[in-house]
Amino acid sequence: MRAVTPLRSSSESTAQITIDPRSFHAFVRLPVDEIDLLLRLDRDLDGQVSVDELRAARDSVRAYVAKHIHVAADGTAVPLAAGDVRLSPPATSASHIETAIDGRADSRIGVVSIDADFLSELSAAHQTTAEIRIGDRAERFVFQRGVVYQRRLTVDLVTSALLVGAGLLVIGALWLARRRRVGTMALAVMLIAGAARADVIMSAAALNATLKTMEKLTRQAETPTARDRADALFQLAAEADGLASLMNREVESHGMQERELLDLALSRTRELGIAIAYNRDKKKFFYDGAAFTAYLAASPSGSHAADASFTLLSYQFYQLSPADLGALTAAADATKRFLARHPTFGANAEVRLYLAVDYRDLHRRYLEAHDDANAGKYQQLAREECRRIARLYPRTDQADAARQLLQGLK
Repeated sequence: MRAVTPLRSSSESTAQITIDPRSFHAFVRLPVDEIDLLLRLDRDLDGQVSVDELRAARDSVRAYVAKHIHVAADGTAVPLAAGDVRLSPPATSASHIETAIDGRADSRIGVVSIDADFLSELSAAHQTTAEIRIGDRAERFVFQRGVVYQRRLTVDLVTSALLVGAGLLVIGALWLARRRRVGTMALAVMLIAGAARADVIMSAAALNATLKTMEKLTRQAETPTARDRADALFQLAAEADGLASLMNREVESHGMQERELLDLALSRTRELGIAIAYNRDKKKFFYDGAAFTAYLAASPSGSHAADASFTLLSYQFYQLSPADLGALTAAADATKRFLARHPTFGANAEVRLYLAVDYRDLHRRYLEAHDDANAGKYQQLAREECRRIARLYPRTDQADAARQLLQGLK
């Protein structure tokens, strides 16, 4: 049986760093979920990263680690090499990918600088908590984008004596300026990270699981069996719709705080042939519904036909311009066909509200066009639909909305 590690890790990255007079050593632990999301380690999409899968991807992991940590000795880059890559022991609760990083300077190190921005592709606020040991002194440092660790290992006594006066004044001024800028940024990042932890909506782990499910369903949708293909198409569409809704909730709650995750979601779904796009007018993400349409073409009377048709109607309703007379007429006709085909559908209160609003907007457009006959026709249709909603679905939000709509039609 393959040794596997379930993808249930915390999102914390850690590092243990030792700096000697001429060498650098670090032991880095990165959460499996996030690295898997970026590098696609779980090739069989079973929700777990196996030892064999990690072994096959070790060069990619090493390259990633090398790209995101940089060490300089007295301003000169120190070449780094990543060692073996392994999973944290399956017996522990945390699941991380671990690797060692080593480097050696050409001469004795005076000032060392370390810059690490692991997983910044997923969140600008991601932190790597490090324990840094220099000789017999150990300190804690938190790496994040834009924050660099710097320490002096050796002291040039002659230079220090010559520059002790003016040098300290200049360094003090620069430090205050830098501290204000970097400190403010670090505080902002910490506040953002704290808020995110308090109200997490879109996470790397959840996105990773969703993308894997979508990839599996995309493969299943290519099966020659018609029924299996149709079911896979509907499930794929439902996943895409759910992801778009999750992205909207994230933006509504946190703005563009998770821009990196949002951009990654868009690019990875695009690779799968799934189109989710941001509608600037509506200020929302929308899935284009292609897999719902494909499902209906493959199984027009299938068990999910009503759900697929309803979702497509909702996309049409929420993205429709109320100024487009032709589109409004087509939308109203499509909604009436849905109601005739699915008279007992569970969400028909919502569907009828779509129709009432379309009728209301058609009434307005015809008024603007000075077409009194059609304006009166659609005003009457809108009134009848509002009354029908209030009668058929009392004590619902849709009935309340219909009564308000009716007031505006007087």
